[in-house]
Amino acid sequence: MKGNRAAIAVVVAVVFLLAGWVIFGRRDEAARVDLIEQLAGATKQPGEAKFPVTDVTINGETHKAIEATPPTRLTWKVRVPDDAWLRVHVALKPESWAAEGDGVLFYVVISDGRSDEKLFEQYVNPFANQGERKWIPVMVDLAQYAGEEMNVIFNTRVGQPGRGDDRNDFAVWGAPEIITR
Repeated sequence: MKGNRAAIAVVVAVVFLLAGWVIFGRRDEAARVDLIEQLAGATKQPGEAKFPVTDVTINGETHKAIEATPPTRLTWKVRVPDDAWLRVHVALKPESWAAEGDGVLFYVVISDGRSDEKLFEQYVNPFANQGERKWIPVMVDLAQYAGEEMNVIFNTRVGQPGRGDDRNDFAVWGAPEIITR
């Protein structure tokens, strides 16, 4: 009798674990927003610019990336999931590391159409700073926008304000996505 109870308890525990995995696993996957997969529906500026998606390897780390030679703006309209985070990597492609230029300013803005908030800003110049010859990971908490329809806007600008040096600005947004935690 005790053996049957133990077997039933194990079966019940396994069923609960599997049910939890299915429920929470599906929720996380459904809440993930892959911005590369949604690039075709994004607003692209300038309109005539090409935004190729390529695999970019930097220091042995490869990410599917959107090439965005400045100045550019990519806008996605997304419903922000609960417990959401924006995850992206920024870099300049290795071809720009030894070529003269003044780098790129990356920044992301979120907007409801009435007001904008800058989520992050990162200036990258691997020609002048060898420490920036890598993917720079960015994680931004989006929890305060949960459930809202928002514009997520990726921007690139030529490096130093007022200088306008756009030589060798091979900017890339690596593996951009909105995830839940």
